[in-house]
Amino acid sequence: MAEGDLKNLNLNYKDILEAQKDDSVLIIDVREQNEIDETGKLPGSIHIPMGDVSNALLTLSEKDFKNKYDKKKPSKDTKIILSCRSGKRSAMVQEEIQKLGYEKAYNYTGGWLDWESNQKV
Repeated sequence: MAEGDLKNLNLNYKDILEAQKDDSVLIIDVREQNEIDETGKLPGSIHIPMGDVSNALLTLSEKDFKNKYDKKKPSKDTKIILSCRSGKRSAMVQEEIQKLGYEKAYNYTGGWLDWESNQKV
């Protein structure tokens, strides 16, 4: 995938609000557990730490994924949105899972910092 293609796969706050209304979209917060404990996760998201995302997608069965995250395991066609604190770590996970064939992997470029600042408005 060329670098220009990734530009279209970056999302902002409004995109996240829309995605939260769509049950077919999987939002994954890739921050560490201590960060989630401190702030909470994005509403509607599941928490999979950055280093565990590829492993969870590749090795968990449909049933195990559902039991662990209470969401349907994404297929290669599922729209997946990745989020972290500021968009850097989620961009790295985005690239990683795109290489695994998850071409509809999007990055919430503002991450939690953007979410929180928009919630205070």
